[in-house]
Amino acid sequence: MVVAKPVKRRSGTSDHLSALSDLLQDSRTDAAKLFEQGLALLVQALRVDQALLTRVTALGHEVVWWASSRRTDTNGIFESPEKGFCPLVIAHPERTLTIRDAAADPRWRKSTGCVELGLHAYAGVALKVKDQVLGTLCVQHHAAHPFTRAELALLKTMGHLIARTLESENLKQELQAALDALELSSAIVEDSALQSARSGLPNRRYLEIWLRSALFMARRRREPMALALWSQPMVSGTKGKLAAASTHLRGEDLLVELSSDQYLLLMPHTSDSGAEVLLTRLRGILGDHPTGAALWLPDGKDMTLKSTLRHVAKAFTDANREKVPLVWSRG
Repeated sequence: MVVAKPVKRRSGTSDHLSALSDLLQDSRTDAAKLFEQGLALLVQALRVDQALLTRVTALGHEVVWWASSRRTDTNGIFESPEKGFCPLVIAHPERTLTIRDAAADPRWRKSTGCVELGLHAYAGVALKVKDQVLGTLCVQHHAAHPFTRAELALLKTMGHLIARTLESENLKQELQAALDALELSSAIVEDSALQSARSGLPNRRYLEIWLRSALFMARRRREPMALALWSQPMVSGTKGKLAAASTHLRGEDLLVELSSDQYLLLMPHTSDSGAEVLLTRLRGILGDHPTGAALWLPDGKDMTLKSTLRHVAKAFTDANREKVPLVWSRG
């Protein structure tokens, strides 16, 4: 959890923008620092319980950055952001959604955000890059909160700044992806043994090359990577099932043959709940096989995934011993 850092007490539009100017001077070259300190600034300046940066993925809404006050209870909010009011912001990206007291407003008092998450006040803006809505920036409070014009102006300005930063980061990622594709293409020309003839999937050699860029980006974005390991015999129809499963993966996911009859799925920027959704879909194609799973968190200490692979292998062993569909390593 990112706990909001103290900031100087300010009030009024000019003081809020002055604080934003200080933030820009401190984080103009570091997107992660901007997200961390910018959300902390919103929590302090608007006096709310939490500020969230969410995005929309193939698996639904996901919280990717947040700041919270020390007094707040965040149970359920990070796990199910779609139960809050963020989907309504996505549905109407051209305007700011402002709710000052959901419990007292007939439009909101029966909403899941109010009833299940206990949110009474909310303000959110859509994050747009060109014509595409990527996610939301919002602040939430468990009591009624009279948002002022100055506070909403700060939220909208911060949303615009973060959207522009996301656009810049996307361009960097596209350039990196292009460079990675060139490296892979060169490697394929030089080394034809990147694919398993047995399963038709990429092999360990391919994985080693792929990890160079994938782990770099995971560390830079400070996002988890989920890993899942299972085994299934190569009988008639297995190769076709594996090929079908590969077509249902997201763009950055990778399914490799780790060893004979053993397969590893890597899911960048994916939480445990998001990974379980994808694994459930794949079971419908591959069948039920005891699976071990683990999360890799980029901290600079394990840039080769060795320790995480040990954790996922142990979870795989436990799943087979207990004969259950999925075991997570929490080590």
